[in-house]
Amino acid sequence: MSSNPNTPVRLGLIGAGRWGRNYIKTIRVLPEARLSALATRNPANKELVDSSCHITPDWHELLDPKLVDGIIIATPPDLHAEMLEGAIRARLPAMVEKPLTLNLPDTVKLQSLQRELNALVLVDHIRLFNSAYIELNRQAPALGQIREIHSESGNWGPFRDYTALWDYGPHDLSVTLTLLGQSPSTVRIEELERRRIENTLGGNYQIELGFRNDVRASIKLGNLFENKTLRLTVVLDQGTLILDDLATNRLIRRNDKTGSATMIELDDKLPLTRAVETFVGGIRGQYSPAFGLDLAVAIARVLDHQRKY
Repeated sequence: MSSNPNTPVRLGLIGAGRWGRNYIKTIRVLPEARLSALATRNPANKELVDSSCHITPDWHELLDPKLVDGIIIATPPDLHAEMLEGAIRARLPAMVEKPLTLNLPDTVKLQSLQRELNALVLVDHIRLFNSAYIELNRQAPALGQIREIHSESGNWGPFRDYTALWDYGPHDLSVTLTLLGQSPSTVRIEELERRRIENTLGGNYQIELGFRNDVRASIKLGNLFENKTLRLTVVLDQGTLILDDLATNRLIRRNDKTGSATMIELDDKLPLTRAVETFVGGIRGQYSPAFGLDLAVAIARVLDHQRKY
């Protein structure tokens, strides 16, 4: 890429589905980046991008450092492994939607390749870029050690050809494992409900995790919830932090001795904006702990604990 810091980073995007379109909208308003290439099989998607954007039905064309400085992969997860491997071998930084893959072996293989070639890879575990989570993570150390984490997230749908365990699970696990900074010593996954909805899968799950020092995490998730839910409760020695992303006051700090609660102010930056900014910063040489595939592997190890799902 150009050494001029005022020159926008050239991004290539593979996939222009619902989430791919969110990337298009996000990149359009970022002065530090521009969408230079789009791989899509739908000719009508040319209306979504500027006329200067190179459009192709063949994603392999985007593996060209002369065309782009980095690639964003926003395709169904069964395509991620091949596409990310291509980007890594082409020495192109890559940002990938979650889940990275749908199984542990492919995730570990990609981690080995990423480490071998020292590739810059960012998995978009989007909740880690949420302003409420960032502030919760910042405030937690002042309240002592984490004792318990309770997470609940779900909705009616989306229904896919893979389970909600791999769809919703990476969200909750990315937050839980990052907060605790360790992998669990015990894992129990229980299927609470399962339904076939046409040719797709519906299910709710309970994940129970045990960590060192008798710390426990309980996660309920799925795509058969009656109402959309996104709630995280972190119990610490000296108080509790409660994140409810659908509430008016999204983050509160509770004094467990008095029962009083304090609302915590948050910025209004969208998580995807922050994620793409982090990726662009990485291309320019700015370090972030979000880079790498260690977290993706830790998540896959938990989800792989019971292969029957």
